[in-house]
Amino acid sequence: MLPTLILDKDLTAVTTFIADSREQDYSLDTLWDQLNLSQQYAVSSLGQFGYLLTYVRSLGSNTLAILKQDKKIATINQAGIININPAIHCRQ
Repeated sequence: MLPTLILDKDLTAVTTFIADSREQDYSLDTLWDQLNLSQQYAVSSLGQFGYLLTYVRSLGSNTLAILKQDKKIATINQAGIININPAIHCRQ
């Protein structure tokens, strides 16, 4: 497990442990089950354009779906809002 330091609103250090995603192998069904209804709808919409659900990242109760199409990346936040130009980089 990888220790990560997260600061809350009071700037008090809180240590959480997040598993290294490279060591985990998720099926599409497992990823799909982590999404809420708004995110599932948005993933289906992007799927029509060739995007594939690749990762789901969560911090607390919020999740972020990450989709790929060739070298393009899109994200879907908790509210189901699609961002086709996110400021993130994914490992190959």
